[in-house]
Amino acid sequence: MLSQTFHYSVASVVSAAIGLLSAVVFTRLLSPDEYGVYVVGLSTAGIVSALLFTWVRVSALRFQSEGGAVDVRKTIFLAYLISALAAPIALLVATLTTSVSLERNIAAIFFALGLGLFELGQELLKARLQSLAFMTASIIRACLAFTLCLAAALLGGGGLCQLAMVAITYFATTTLFASTILRSPVAGPKISDLRTFASFGIPITLSGIVFAIHAALDRMLVFHFMGDHAAGQYGASADLVRQIILIPAVSIASATIPLAVRAYANGGDREARPHLEFSLEILLAAVLPAVVGVALTSGYIAGVILGSEFRETAAQIMPILAFAWLFQSFSQSYIHASFHLAKTPFMMTTQSIAMLIANLAVMPVLLARFGLVGAAASLVIVEAFGAAFGWYLTRKAFPLPFNAPHVMRIVAATAIMALVLTFLKPLLPIGVLSFGVLAFTGCAVYALAAFAFDIAGLRKAMIAYGTQRNLWPAAGQSNHEGHVLPAASVSAPSTGLPSMSAREP
Repeated sequence: MLSQTFHYSVASVVSAAIGLLSAVVFTRLLSPDEYGVYVVGLSTAGIVSALLFTWVRVSALRFQSEGGAVDVRKTIFLAYLISALAAPIALLVATLTTSVSLERNIAAIFFALGLGLFELGQELLKARLQSLAFMTASIIRACLAFTLCLAAALLGGGGLCQLAMVAITYFATTTLFASTILRSPVAGPKISDLRTFASFGIPITLSGIVFAIHAALDRMLVFHFMGDHAAGQYGASADLVRQIILIPAVSIASATIPLAVRAYANGGDREARPHLEFSLEILLAAVLPAVVGVALTSGYIAGVILGSEFRETAAQIMPILAFAWLFQSFSQSYIHASFHLAKTPFMMTTQSIAMLIANLAVMPVLLARFGLVGAAASLVIVEAFGAAFGWYLTRKAFPLPFNAPHVMRIVAATAIMALVLTFLKPLLPIGVLSFGVLAFTGCAVYALAAFAFDIAGLRKAMIAYGTQRNLWPAAGQSNHEGHVLPAASVSAPSTGLPSMSAREP
């Protein structure tokens, strides 16, 4: 678990760093209107990709994760090609149902095809526990996207060029890693597997479409009510918060779900529950302090990272959006594991439909009344409702563990960090140096508190490591006394799983 999470975390951190660099550069090179074109196109592409490829992507993760003799890779790519044939229909529907121009919709469909192909390859790498290859592919794609988009922006290209450049990087990176994804031996495609994928994935596709609409609805409504300019300002703020908060959560989920499926397949509840409990602790330990840190320092973040036309809006809505991503991280990275393990995709669909209905009821009202602040606030309300409703549904699927004392330790460590940052803020003017001081201080205080509270077994693990390496006396303890790890993370004799080193092909 820790080895896999490390690789996914590196991929996320590097991608997030490049994303932050992109925000610094492109909110200065592009106007809010051009950035709005990119944001709206990205939202359209997300919906189309969910419509065409969700059933393929979730099937790749679920069935390839079983390991052993299971190999569905060629069948998965055959399913992608079948779905891609529906792209012209998606283009026609998008053109007829939106006020976006044909050229913008063509760019969005091209983006969706590339996104679907790249995500499919990444899901197969995750399912086969090839986390190092996943990390490498993620980093190369992010670097290539930044380079091409920068060249396009410097040459005067606007939002449409940005969409096209990013889409090209998806296709190029997948081609580059095709030999790794399809490493021999590879089983041939099976038509019978396509039927299995469809029966499992199509119900989840409905959920994926609804979730994609929900994820894009705030930006699309901002565009509908307020135009490209406001959509660009809102999208830049939302993307910045997402990179800081949601990407680390996704990196943890990337390790959580495949390992949980394999643990459950090998040992049932006895193996899966300790793994899930540890995963939740790691998730909250990473996400909660990030949320609070963003909320407290949003003015500094906006002042340092975003262009001058984006800063005022970002300082207003980023503290609100941070908590929306907190609830979304909990839902997507933990609650959805229950539906995967129980093979109850209809419950994911039920959750997504309920959230979309809530979104349609709340967001237009608050957006019309309070503008962009209302859009951000409605997103928090809907995501909180979705997490609560999803948790209720898990009781009927695979009940998830929740260790309240461990969660309270994370809350306490985060509260200590928040108090220190609150004290420092009035003393520091907005600027790069001040932001660096706040970020370093917040991270240091939280790390010390996490060590003191032994969050995720950090203190015991470090003591055990130091004792093993003879860095300090054992004080009468064995090298591994009190070393807390989930059952799915330890050696094969006790779990029935391969050792961590054996999981990386």
